[in-house]
Amino acid sequence: MSDRKEIAVRVLAFNTVYVLVAVLVLLYLELEWAIIPALIVIGVWGAYVYRMNVRVLGMPARITGIEGVEGKALTDIHDTGKIKVKGEIWNAQSSNPIKKGEKVKVVRREGIVLEVEPVED
Repeated sequence: MSDRKEIAVRVLAFNTVYVLVAVLVLLYLELEWAIIPALIVIGVWGAYVYRMNVRVLGMPARITGIEGVEGKALTDIHDTGKIKVKGEIWNAQSSNPIKKGEKVKVVRREGIVLEVEPVED
């Protein structure tokens, strides 16, 4: 089974359990006491769905539009290395050699790897 299918099955199973728990809470608890378990179930469900989205997409949704942003090389980059962009450390690749400490510009993102080029002052 592919990763996407496996995740889809897990999410479907989790959502089924989520709905069953919600129904049981509403049926067997008075409304005042149903609020706390309902909030807990919603919180757990939200965290699970977020985790599955991160796993499927490879990155949290908040990391978008990083192309064109400047950062700093943390290591010498000869094909691959590490950079810091927007306060986060990323794996980077470049066809041009870049020395540690030089400014870089993000050309594109592929999963968790940023393709960069040196910034010309």
